[in-house]
Amino acid sequence: MRNGELLALKWEDLFIDWDSEDCSKDFIRVSRSYNKRNREFKVTKSGYWRNVPISHELKLLFISLKKEDELAGEYKEFVLPRFRDWERGYQSQILKKFLEEIGIKLINFHALRACFTCSLLLSGIPSAVVMKICGWKDLKTMEFYVRLAGVNEMGATANLSFLD
Repeated sequence: MRNGELLALKWEDLFIDWDSEDCSKDFIRVSRSYNKRNREFKVTKSGYWRNVPISHELKLLFISLKKEDELAGEYKEFVLPRFRDWERGYQSQILKKFLEEIGIKLINFHALRACFTCSLLLSGIPSAVVMKICGWKDLKTMEFYVRLAGVNEMGATANLSFLD
């Protein structure tokens, strides 16, 4: 999801069976984004809603966040905590500090979408499905993210054989 889409994510956007460990039918409906310049909510960049399936690990994170709110006796409209730095557009600085602390090579916040894209493609998810999940209308946009992730095409055809 894009930064503004994450900021706009509400509990009502999660279509999750909270009582089941299975997450194969759980998803996030991405239908709005937060524009930090105008400080307003708007439709997504692509102009339409999309469904993003979630992993088991993400489901566990959502369960944890929900329990934290319940234990605190709070009902929060938004899923993710509201960090002042994030709302001001400084999420990349937070990510950079986190990566430095755990000893991982620095990447920018936007590159996370590229990593996600490549992970889906490398696991065999068809390009059309990846485009639908990420909210891209054309293949050219997805190709930009694949390049951004540094995927190297060299050697990809080394094992092909056409002649006896």
